[in-house]
Amino acid sequence: MQRNATWPGHDRSLQRHPVEGSQIVGSVMNRKLLGLCVVVLVWSLGAGYATAQLAAPVKRPNVLLIVADDMNWDTPGCFGGAAKDITPNIDKLATEGMRFTHAYVNISICTPSRSVMLTGLYPHNNGAEGFQRIHPGTPTLPAILNEAGYICGTVGKPLSQEELFRWSVAYRWPGKGDENLWGRDPAMYRNFASKFFAMAKTSKQPFFLMTSSHDPHHPFGGGKATRELEERAESSRSFEADEVRVPNFLPDLPGVRKELAAYCTSTRRLDDMVGAVLEELGKAKLVENTIVIFLSDHGMPFPGAKFNCYPNSVRSPWVIRWPGKIKAGAVDKTHMISTVDLQPTILEAVGLKSPKSDGRSFGPLLRGETQDGRDAVFAQFHHIHGKDALPMRAVITKDAAYVFNPWS
Repeated sequence: MQRNATWPGHDRSLQRHPVEGSQIVGSVMNRKLLGLCVVVLVWSLGAGYATAQLAAPVKRPNVLLIVADDMNWDTPGCFGGAAKDITPNIDKLATEGMRFTHAYVNISICTPSRSVMLTGLYPHNNGAEGFQRIHPGTPTLPAILNEAGYICGTVGKPLSQEELFRWSVAYRWPGKGDENLWGRDPAMYRNFASKFFAMAKTSKQPFFLMTSSHDPHHPFGGGKATRELEERAESSRSFEADEVRVPNFLPDLPGVRKELAAYCTSTRRLDDMVGAVLEELGKAKLVENTIVIFLSDHGMPFPGAKFNCYPNSVRSPWVIRWPGKIKAGAVDKTHMISTVDLQPTILEAVGLKSPKSDGRSFGPLLRGETQDGRDAVFAQFHHIHGKDALPMRAVITKDAAYVFNPWS
């Protein structure tokens, strides 16, 4: 401002003769100027604050995503069963929702598989080909839901990029490294779920909860812990070697049966966790407005079912329940879906626009309709973090798999 600039109602002579009346008239002028500045400042802040305010959350469906760790597609009873009465809670969920018999993940290693679930992008596009980080700036499911007013929680096996996922609450800081002390304890999942559901009800926000078990990943339930406190909780049932069904890609040998029995014991503990979380959802009276999705991150930790692109490595048991929207007991035996489709499907279901995705919503299938272009899925494998590259690619249909394996 120029020194002699004139303000409205301001006598320029006051500037020429600062001593005359400066203590009285000058103070009046200063109060006027101060008042004007305060009014302008308050108006500016008010306008900015109004544009920055988030609207109250719109009533939308809740989403509960339950992910098993290293479980084959045909292990749950409702998909055939690795043993009799192995997954009563998952089986009950299937009677209340829809089973997909041709559902797949796109890569058979834990971190990349879960990264696909939460980005809608294949590993080579989201950056997490092994245990690498997702590319900065990549939109993720919890971050999108968070921005739309959801309270987003995670418990169990972690994905540790907080700047991308923007979880509202977590049982522990993801990636802290102590997950094996509690990741196989159904009671812990029950306690967290109960508190999380209560928090969502109190805040009157829709919620997204990702519940990720460490079962039935090695070491299997009932076996000797290889690390301190890794086996924290007992499974509700243990299985014996003569009770298991040996899958057709493994030899029926005593040692294999013994290992499978321990795997089935771990699977039952996973089912205990599923039952605990679903029971707390019921206690909170949130069942009717909650989409429940159950799946495994890839196949079982046995030869031919992990770390490759063969069908048993990437086929996954998917169950989706949505009361009033999905017909109870429905089974889709026709269409092929994969985890790259999961994010756009969830976002469409809750009424939000999906960012650019390598997949597409299979919402019509949930309504019992048909959908074109669901006759194949694509799988890839790159490497196990810190080890040699083992690139593989596959196109899988209901009847065949074409696997490109340049290093074999």
